[in-house]
Amino acid sequence: MSRIVLDTNVIVTLLDSKDVHHSRALDLVRRIEDENTLMIMDCILVELYSVIARRAHERGYNFSQVVPRIQEMEGFLELINAYDYRPKLHNEILRLMVKTEGQMNYHDALISLVMRRKRIRKLATFDRDFGYVEWLQIVS
Repeated sequence: MSRIVLDTNVIVTLLDSKDVHHSRALDLVRRIEDENTLMIMDCILVELYSVIARRAHERGYNFSQVVPRIQEMEGFLELINAYDYRPKLHNEILRLMVKTEGQMNYHDALISLVMRRKRIRKLATFDRDFGYVEWLQIVS
């Protein structure tokens, strides 16, 4: 069974039924969930809660009703503690950001480099900046 990391944008889109890409996220997760171990990183989880909180405020839905759905999802995903790697990877993160002329942000560079360390090739994302990373296989 292959391992695949779910990026924040896939999970946010999956949780937000009003998002224009909601159906796309549903199709993606249905397609990959049976043949892959679905994974998430602590940094993605932090971003997920932040984005959902902002969206709840902006779109007028109740954040407290979404939190249990996220917590339930957490139970099905294997967690990687990416922040543990951040101090060791800081200079590599900066090199990757410079290599992409800033097209890749710090957070996404951390995700990419932790995936390389953990020998995980697949990333489910709608984010194009991961296309700069030759060791990743983007699933969208």
